Amino acid sequence: MNKTFKEVLLCTGIPLLLSLILCMTGESGMLAAGILVLLVSGAYFLIGLGLLLVENKHFSKVLLLSTGIILLVGFSTCGLILNGLRFN
Repeated sequence: MNKTFKEVLLCTGIPLLLSLILCMTGESGMLAAGILVLLVSGAYFLIGLGLLLVENKHFSKVLLLSTGIILLVGFSTCGLILNGLRFN
């Protein structure tokens, strides 16, 4: 594995593992996991854009890829959760 792939796995795996642990605690944990994913992906995106402007292209690419992966997993998880809910 190259350096970029290892760093993307690390930057993506930690927030996703924490959100998975939070989701196991119940409905309030799912809300906390959603807020965590939203804050982490927003912070990764802003930091990635900032690093892109100061010419640190390698870690900027890592953070922006991690943002995309986290958002993809987060949106698909929310879609599955909302699919099972019944709004009366």
